[in-house]
Amino acid sequence: MKLDQIIAQDKIREIPERTVVGIDVGSRQAKGVLLSEGSIFTSIIPTDFSVKASTDALIENLTLQAGISAGDIEYSVTTGYGRSAIRLDRIPYESLTEIICHAKGAYFLADDIRTVIDIGGQDSKAISVDPKDGSVIDFVMNDKCAAGTGRFLERMAAVLELDLTEFGQLATTSRSASQISSQCVVFAESEVISQRAEGKKTEDISLGIHLSVARRVTTLLKRVGIKDNILFTGGVSNNTGMVHAFETLLNTKLACSRLDTVYAGALGACVFAASFAEKGHIGAGSAAERKIDISRMLSAIKNAEEDFVGRKSGRKNMAFLCAYVPIELLDAAGVSYMRLMHAGDRNEISLGENITQNMFCDLTKSVVGGFISHNPKYEAIDKLYFFNTCDCMRKTVDAINAKFVPAVTYFVPRDMKRDGALAYLTAEMEAFRRDLEEETHHEITDEAIQESIKKYNRARSLLRNISEQRKHKNIKSLQVIELIRGYYSVPVDEYIEILEDIKKQCNQIPKEPDNRIKLMISGGIVASGDVKITRIIEEELGGQVVFEDCCTGLKPLDRLIEEEGDPVASLAKGYGTQAPCARMNDMNDMLDYSVRKAGEYGVDGVIYRYMKFCPGYSISIKKISDAYKEHDLPLIILPTDYAQGDEGQIKIRLEAFMEMLKGGK
Repeated sequence: MKLDQIIAQDKIREIPERTVVGIDVGSRQAKGVLLSEGSIFTSIIPTDFSVKASTDALIENLTLQAGISAGDIEYSVTTGYGRSAIRLDRIPYESLTEIICHAKGAYFLADDIRTVIDIGGQDSKAISVDPKDGSVIDFVMNDKCAAGTGRFLERMAAVLELDLTEFGQLATTSRSASQISSQCVVFAESEVISQRAEGKKTEDISLGIHLSVARRVTTLLKRVGIKDNILFTGGVSNNTGMVHAFETLLNTKLACSRLDTVYAGALGACVFAASFAEKGHIGAGSAAERKIDISRMLSAIKNAEEDFVGRKSGRKNMAFLCAYVPIELLDAAGVSYMRLMHAGDRNEISLGENITQNMFCDLTKSVVGGFISHNPKYEAIDKLYFFNTCDCMRKTVDAINAKFVPAVTYFVPRDMKRDGALAYLTAEMEAFRRDLEEETHHEITDEAIQESIKKYNRARSLLRNISEQRKHKNIKSLQVIELIRGYYSVPVDEYIEILEDIKKQCNQIPKEPDNRIKLMISGGIVASGDVKITRIIEEELGGQVVFEDCCTGLKPLDRLIEEEGDPVASLAKGYGTQAPCARMNDMNDMLDYSVRKAGEYGVDGVIYRYMKFCPGYSISIKKISDAYKEHDLPLIILPTDYAQGDEGQIKIRLEAFMEMLKGGK
């Protein structure tokens, strides 16, 4: 087929004349598109268990149609569900997400496309497209649930004893759709079986199922903004029942294409391949690695934990939760201390859920689970302190106090700008001081507190200096996170000495142009060990996290405490006026801080991540999203937990987000 039979002539001129292939390996079908000498060739086959076998079969089919050999192919771009497993031996290739490829393919398949609906076997996506060039403006994917995907439709068709083609066509004949209220595959099956038993018409049930999927995907569309014209792509786009359901719900006709839109992703990949071949692209690469040696810090953290567990210092062991606990008072009291911010494993989380129930976040479950599982560090705790911010954690602390170790909660006013708030927090910190004196049986003097304030100011200054060098140097966030972790357990004198050495190392790294995408992670707490998002960005996608805007990152350490005057009042002022968490009444200060830091560090985009079941950081997403958009800061929202099962989808979202940012640069 000639290319001008499916693509407008003015757009054909945008595609370099190269012999290239686009491969889109989905969970159910593998699609391929080959462009050569003004012609287009397509192939589609069921996805084999071996992704390589599927890819080889596609290339063989395409080259036979075109009358060329695989050696004639100048470049290939792979995309889709199985793209990361594809390896091409003799063809230069690059891997891109299906999001950016479907958007580009949609641009060439129809005119003025602004919105793309992409539904495959395992997921669904809503993509906002720039009609000028087919670049991605915004996108949203479904969660891990199968509802809203091709797999859901397959299961429902099987329940009705229909093949997929008949299932979709039957939906278009219904005049009264059944109500399918459940969006869970298991419950929907029961609902469909019940409706059949009640004598409901099969075509009405079929339409109800298709409408339920369309409603779920329409929710995604609303999040990116529904704009005409809309193109439906992906394997499910050939389902006439789904087309009918979308046109009914959206009250508009979907755009038409002269090529089956199941090939949209492969075509977009092919266009990118042509561009890469034209530019002499040699494949994916990354900037040279620049690593600092943090082995001393890791050893110090390990030694501090061993001292804590073995009680080698002979001092009281105090643990604390939340960044509002003044660590200077713990140091001045002469106790061993440790912040509990551990991302528990599945066993600890499961054990903790026996007390917290499933509506609490994984962090609260991890804290309780650490006590129940007899974690040695938790077993060594003499007393736990908490300055109340999160209400869920407060209840968790109450449970710990009742069942495991003495735990005391102090309170931080929700509105620190209110008259009397600072005086109240000062009184709470004085009470904390008195409690520590009772536990240690010695006085905590003002002089000792002032000395501790000076030391921790020095530690925070060093951390800030090291962090600021990331503006122009490739220093890994994965390493900076470990430096911050040491802040909460390593004795401060030793900690400062180690940071001084690391600062010298950073100073020796030369400033150099770095084409990496710079990102800021913002939002809720990132527990120790919960680094999958940062690891994916820095080790798999070649990006760089330059600032951690969360309560276990640089955010609470990016300020100094007054060193003169009443030291407890100074602590209350310093901690009370730090960049607040989402629990506070007025979020504007939190947002102002985030936006300011994004500007200071020159970030290309922001990752807003929060723990599932976290009310503080999830309920305010709309306000947060609007604030970043107002300042032209691209944003991606990632709800997550401590399970590893969502890494694949997180990687897809991050990869597409970073590709979108590259287009903006």
